Amino acid sequence: MIRIHITLLFLALSAAAVAQVYHSCPAHPGGEYENPLYDQWLSAYDVKHYLLTLEVSNTDTHIEGVAEIVVEVVRDMDTLVLELQDSLEVTDIETSPAGTSLDFEHINQTIYIKLDRSYHPGEVFRVKISYGGEAGNDRGFFAGINSKKDSNYGFDVTYTLSEPHNARDWFPVKQVLEDKIDSFTFTLVCDKELLAGSNGILVEVEEAGAWRKHTWETHYPMAYYLVSFAVADYMDYSFYAPLSDENDSVLVQNYIYDTEEVMSDWKEQIDETGAMITLFSHLLGDYPFAEEKYGHAMAPLGGGMEHQTMTTIHTFKFSLVAHELAHQWFGDYITCGNWQDIWINEGFASYMEYVAAEHLRNQEAADDWMENAISIALSAPEGSVYVPEDEVEDDYRLFSYSLSYKKGSILLHMIRFILDNDELFFDVLRTYLTNYQNGLATGADFQAILEEVSDLDFSCFFEQWYYGEGYPIFQLFWEQVGDSLLIRSEQTGTAAHITPLFQVPFELEIVLSNGQSQYVRLDQQNNVDEFTVPVKGMVERIVFDPDNHLLKTATVIQRFPRDEPYKYGPNPVSNELTIQFPNSSIIDAVRITNYAGQEIYKETDAENPLVLNLSYLADGAYLLELTKASDTYQERIVKISVN
Repeated sequence: MIRIHITLLFLALSAAAVAQVYHSCPAHPGGEYENPLYDQWLSAYDVKHYLLTLEVSNTDTHIEGVAEIVVEVVRDMDTLVLELQDSLEVTDIETSPAGTSLDFEHINQTIYIKLDRSYHPGEVFRVKISYGGEAGNDRGFFAGINSKKDSNYGFDVTYTLSEPHNARDWFPVKQVLEDKIDSFTFTLVCDKELLAGSNGILVEVEEAGAWRKHTWETHYPMAYYLVSFAVADYMDYSFYAPLSDENDSVLVQNYIYDTEEVMSDWKEQIDETGAMITLFSHLLGDYPFAEEKYGHAMAPLGGGMEHQTMTTIHTFKFSLVAHELAHQWFGDYITCGNWQDIWINEGFASYMEYVAAEHLRNQEAADDWMENAISIALSAPEGSVYVPEDEVEDDYRLFSYSLSYKKGSILLHMIRFILDNDELFFDVLRTYLTNYQNGLATGADFQAILEEVSDLDFSCFFEQWYYGEGYPIFQLFWEQVGDSLLIRSEQTGTAAHITPLFQVPFELEIVLSNGQSQYVRLDQQNNVDEFTVPVKGMVERIVFDPDNHLLKTATVIQRFPRDEPYKYGPNPVSNELTIQFPNSSIIDAVRITNYAGQEIYKETDAENPLVLNLSYLADGAYLLELTKASDTYQERIVKISVN
């Protein structure tokens, strides 16, 4: 099919036009989630460094260890508060290196440590906490630590997964997003037949008797929930991947089960991680932790978790590897400023799955990915991408696959469509990453960067698509009159009581009878808008949003001039609808559907004229389809009740 693109002055999405179209909307009000311990206790200090030593096994979640924590005082304090689950017994706490024992109380998943004196802003001190016990619990996927047998390969694995609030399941921690840990030294002691992977670089391996000690170090700021370990009978499969400059590279270190079966099943996909790192480095800026590594540690967790510099992962499927790698930029390098803005992590990483398919597969694969994402997002006709404050402690709502992941990714796809300039779109992402590197960001922060770089106002877009609920339902009616196409677009929202209108551009493919197509963009600014589009030929059909740029459902209906060879009425109809084709004994087919496509009535070889009793129908709009002599006609009828 030949594609003819037409640009109309009143349709062009130039920067000036969009700036006028996307007029300002009121800022979104709303509270933000905060750790309940923050105001009184956790805001008093900043975590600088950890020295964590743990004895671990691949067959259970029993741990024994010591956590030395270095903190800097922010405001006067005489009590240090950390979180740790009650089932782990704290046996001793002392100052380090002085060794002075400190009094403490461990209740309600919290340790209250009475310091040896009052400390003042700017002072730095460290405490040493000895603890141990059974760290596992029955929270399933969202437990901070798990020990399982991989059902595919039969290997026992113990691994952590602390997001969002579960780091306290296995180490003493301050669970506040805005306080990234400056550096971390992690020593893992396990059976010498095992390997234990973690964040950063492996700086030392020691063996003594039946034990092996692995010491990992990272010097990049890291959110508390990204600290991790995984221990199993692994082998190390490593290689280097080029960055944006081929002279620069990063170590890709993979801890995979020690069996050739894994290599046979997944080597090609593991190797493709290198191409993804190179691609993302070109598009987003170099891999942000290049001085250390990127890697994977296999574990039977049913997906992946983007632990900084070493993702914990179940398999090496293309989209999963791309998603977790993308998190190193979106989630790790920049972390959501509040769990309500989990879109900053999950929506962005999900969209990079599409981008990876675009560049490393083909456009068809990317289109298939987007079509699937849209179908999943359409399953949530209510609910916002932004997580309401009263739902933020519901892990399943927080990580809603349809909202946080899929709808979140489609928001970025729509922003890319609105900008209509890939260089500009990726410049927005690079600027955002530069401005918030090693820190935190919210949806509002990203909006500010987007508006600054694009010079467009996206306030309505965010109010409707990010904070608002649902998605639009379009009904498009068209009629050709000479060389003009008359279009009426009617829009409602699936959660109209919350978000009655989505002001958004949409694209139409106008298919002509000669096989050519014209593509135009229109801007929906009201629930009902009308447009006139010039066309060069007879219009055969119209395709709404042919390339799946929008989250929506749409029905396209052709209207016919009044000289069509039939009569029907009345319309609106309350009881009986009469249909008549002059000079004919039968009507080949009559069909009535609702706008969801559900068939309400169908009759073939119907009498002519035909009188239908529609009194049983619910009030609303329906589609009447008539077939006669191989021609099919469509009409919109409205059923109303008469009091």
